[in-house]
Amino acid sequence: MFRVRRNIIFFVLNLLIGTFVFPSCIYDFYRKEFVSEEKKNDEVLLFALLGLLPNPNQKLYGFFPGFSRNLSDSQFISSEFFPKSGKKKIVLIHGWNPAERDSDPITNDEKKIQNIKNTFSNGLIHFQEGRASANSEFDFYVYTYRTSNSILINGKQFFNTLRVNFTDSDQVYIIAHSMGGLVTRVALSPDTGNLPFVRLVVTLASPQFGSPFATPSFLASNPFLNDLGNYLVGTQGGSELGYTNQGSGQSNLNGAENLVLDVINQSYLNYNLNGKFVSFAGVMSGCNDGETFYYNTGCTILSNAGFTQSDGIVPRNSARLGNLSYKQIDIADCDHSMMAFQTVDPNDPKSLNLFTQVITEIRNSPY
Repeated sequence: MFRVRRNIIFFVLNLLIGTFVFPSCIYDFYRKEFVSEEKKNDEVLLFALLGLLPNPNQKLYGFFPGFSRNLSDSQFISSEFFPKSGKKKIVLIHGWNPAERDSDPITNDEKKIQNIKNTFSNGLIHFQEGRASANSEFDFYVYTYRTSNSILINGKQFFNTLRVNFTDSDQVYIIAHSMGGLVTRVALSPDTGNLPFVRLVVTLASPQFGSPFATPSFLASNPFLNDLGNYLVGTQGGSELGYTNQGSGQSNLNGAENLVLDVINQSYLNYNLNGKFVSFAGVMSGCNDGETFYYNTGCTILSNAGFTQSDGIVPRNSARLGNLSYKQIDIADCDHSMMAFQTVDPNDPKSLNLFTQVITEIRNSPY
């Protein structure tokens, strides 16, 4: 059995190497996806990577508006059963989820939907309540995935999901929070495939040049940070959020390197693809604007390290892709979570106004 599994592993790795045009050294970053401890449901996950089965840890749902702010799981309908219409489509994809590891059991629907709500419940409430008239013009879809896996793998699988669920005549717009923006960049790379129906991507606080909080050299400078960082960078997906010194306008961080992001970003420059992206960045002016101690503390730590503008997790220049995207927009006094419309009170003007602004950018885009 071990020999059979090992052969499958090597086949999958060869397939991935043929699928992604990246330097071989990058594969060392995520080789442990396949050769680490025995995982539950190994065979299902491997067949998913081969494209023979849907990945059980990812799913696309259509969102059906209701009447209560206490969103029901029944409002999230598997995309294959969601009624198709002539409306434009918006797909929301969330960021890193610390509650799951790649070695955990397969995520059930209840947990998948909870992962979505944890990031986008306010945005979904705004949609169902008619904010910016979004529900009259767009169908809303939400996508979830296991964030501890490599963004390269998740990006390929996001590509497959989009390709299966939409046609070239559709008009699809993606709203991506945090890590979701990186997964989307992989999905839209010509090295992955072609998704002509994706007209525009709005990134919300995506660490497109990485975050110091996922960078070992930065974390090692503070015992508190080291405890936090060991958990984050202990997963493949988490480690790929690390800061890179490469990129337009980047500040140098000693010992920082992220070959995965470097190659993805260089590919986008080579193919001139950044014009499909609008980048939103949160900027906490006084490091006391966040709704949690965590983000206020993160803002202070980053500021002391020379990153004077951030959302408490992602520096402004990283979120703005060094001003290389089609458009860059700063959102004042919003922490990293608030950049996904998540405020304690859904009626908070910061949440309402950000949602309106994002919908307006999509509606007024030239694509």
